Amino acid sequence: MSDFLLYASVVALFLVCILVVLVILMQRPSANAGMGSALGGGAAETVFGGESANVLSKMTTTLTVILFVLSFGLYLGFVAREKPVSKALDAKATAPVVTPAAPVAAPAAPAATAPAAPSVPAPAAAKPQSTPAPAATTPAKPAAPAPVK
Repeated sequence: MSDFLLYASVVALFLVCILVVLVILMQRPSANAGMGSALGGGAAETVFGGESANVLSKMTTTLTVILFVLSFGLYLGFVAREKPVSKALDAKATAPVVTPAAPVAAPAAPAATAPAAPSVPAPAAAKPQSTPAPAATTPAKPAAPAPVK
């Protein structure tokens, strides 16, 4: 249902865009300009009466506000619809850091009698994650200048 509302709002936004363009074209900045003069002279005045400038200005303002509200609403709707995708870099950044356990010191002197096998196996020690040190490199020699002809 939300997809239907989103796409119906897209259609409404498209229609509002067309209406804004037509209303702006109907306005006349001077006596011989505007779509009204192109369609037979004074078409907007015939439709809206003598106060056509006020009516067209109010319609332009209203349609522009509707256009921006619909655009922002569609932005929020499509962003909310988008499913989050986990990225490899984000997974590494949010992964818990495992600290290695402190090593157990070996006894200084072996006992006289040692058991043959332990009854409970010892847990495997976690290997610390270490980053390899960068290899030492020698700087390359600069290229010889090109011969002059």
